[in-house]
Amino acid sequence: MDIIYVSDNAYARHLGISMLSLLDHNQDMKRITVYILSREIDEQNTAYLTQIAEKYGRCVKFIDIAEFEKKIPFQFDTSGYNPIVLSRLFLCSYLPESVEKILYLDCDIIVNGSVKELETIPFEQNLIAAVPELHMPAEKKALIGFAKKETYYNAGVLLVNLKLWRLEKIEKSFVEYYRLMKGQLLYNDQDILNHCCKGRILALSHTYNLSTNLFYFPRYFVKRLQPAYETDPAKEYARILSSPAIIHYMGDERPWIAGNRNKYRRQYEYYSDQSPWKAEPLIQGQRLYMLCYHTLNVITLIFPWFRILFSKLIGINKYKWFSKK
Repeated sequence: MDIIYVSDNAYARHLGISMLSLLDHNQDMKRITVYILSREIDEQNTAYLTQIAEKYGRCVKFIDIAEFEKKIPFQFDTSGYNPIVLSRLFLCSYLPESVEKILYLDCDIIVNGSVKELETIPFEQNLIAAVPELHMPAEKKALIGFAKKETYYNAGVLLVNLKLWRLEKIEKSFVEYYRLMKGQLLYNDQDILNHCCKGRILALSHTYNLSTNLFYFPRYFVKRLQPAYETDPAKEYARILSSPAIIHYMGDERPWIAGNRNKYRRQYEYYSDQSPWKAEPLIQGQRLYMLCYHTLNVITLIFPWFRILFSKLIGINKYKWFSKK
């Protein structure tokens, strides 16, 4: 199976911890090759990442993307997100022709189970397979041409049909749509993928991209908010919440920040402690913010509509207000 990450040096630690969890939980797979679209990852972190792959007898390949912006020949604004997120639009350019299917993973992910099933999922004429976003406001969908009831997908985990991407020269479509939108999209490549692949996205179970915030939304509410999720029977839904295959630390309650109370923090901590970065300290100075965020999660258990309103007015706009640190 082919896996790909995108990272700079600042996120190399999280990439390595994620890769460690991936390889540990999938030792029974015959082949795993990890590709890393790398921007200025230093020698020490490169050595650490290589050591992790070698520990499990796997192959890791680094691909330099230092000048990927040249593939986007116009000005663009990534709304505070790291611009390298756009590099995954160019997987056809960076990966060898022999790679026809690949699993993309964000660095802020812990693989908590087997991903073997994803290797056998038939694409048919679908361009990607992904997990639906729990909630995307109608007005945000409208900006990329989606109707209120159309499904919007999260791009933190993507199974990519590279064979079809190449046949249809889809990279050109990505760039042209971004140009049409004047390089101004709140969710950047995620918006581009949703728009350009619309109608040809295979929905995956949310066990393969479980947002840690989902734990706080009552099941009855999730059934209404995102019908594409597997909420019935109740026991199966509870099983997914208790042991998802892939945990995605979306939101601000990250397990590497001191004072966080993330429900799934122990899975991250376990692999962090096994990694070459185990001595790295947690990020300090945000304990009050972590307490406020956790309070919001608790409120969500009781008043889930408040969380939706909060996200609409504040949460999803924060990257417009604050530049990337």
